[in-house]
Amino acid sequence: MLDNIEFTLREQCGLNKDQPIIAGVSGGPDSLCLMSVLRKAGYRVIVAHFNHKLRPNSDADANIVEQTASRLNLPSVVESADVRSFANSEKLSIEESARIMRYRFLMGQARRFNAQAVAVGHTADDQVETVLMHFIRGAGLAGLKGMNYRTIINMFDAEIPIVRPLLDTWREETIVYCAANGFRPRHDPS
Repeated sequence: MLDNIEFTLREQCGLNKDQPIIAGVSGGPDSLCLMSVLRKAGYRVIVAHFNHKLRPNSDADANIVEQTASRLNLPSVVESADVRSFANSEKLSIEESARIMRYRFLMGQARRFNAQAVAVGHTADDQVETVLMHFIRGAGLAGLKGMNYRTIINMFDAEIPIVRPLLDTWREETIVYCAANGFRPRHDPS
């Protein structure tokens, strides 16, 4: 897995090892795998976890992320906010509000630490889901594309990219990776 990821990180995501990367880590298998792979590949990783405070055990997720980062000698930043209040005040769905607040946090950390990118753990499974959702919503051929390895989302930052190094990796592979490397992922029932 590491050989393929090295190529993806360098060629598809356009990353270099001289500048830090913010790794968005939820505590699930995909993001724990991402964090570990970036570290093993020699990148300067700063772990960032956004606690949405939407589930009773969300504090435990944050603690696991902090402990795992510490065990790997990686700096970490954890923040939380009231997503429900934001959703109500902005008249948005909980999901959209959580996404907006999470990416604002991640981009804020990227600016704070002068990071070259924000890495997230989207996998091949997420890619399939994205294309399927576009299809269900009636997208034409041009709209049936999935996520890119490297994307600028102007809504969050016009310069710092979001990178998705695991787009060629299936979720099951991240679960196996975590088990083989002693990680105990948290699973979000929502």
